[in-house]
Amino acid sequence: MIKVTVIYVGNEIRGLKVVGHANSQKYGQDLICASVSSIVTGGFNAFDEDDIVSIKLEEGFGEVFLKRENDVIKTIIIQLKTIAEEFPQYLEINSKKEVEK
Repeated sequence: MIKVTVIYVGNEIRGLKVVGHANSQKYGQDLICASVSSIVTGGFNAFDEDDIVSIKLEEGFGEVFLKRENDVIKTIIIQLKTIAEEFPQYLEINSKKEVEK
């Protein structure tokens, strides 16, 4: 299962963590994994460098922290929620509140 954590600071979405594999099909044929990977990779590439505090992307893991909420992170979350609604057995989305550092 892919687990997504949306990280809030106050009322702003300031981070996103994506971990795991859907395992809905054999490796290389998993359309859920491919979809999530495309959304996350494309979204992470769309961030303005000035907005990023930290970013990491590798197989089965993606994480970004931002200085401020923006439309890119909102779009990534909307796209992931669309998949999670259709395939909840493969993709789970949760929220986490953090204190400003």
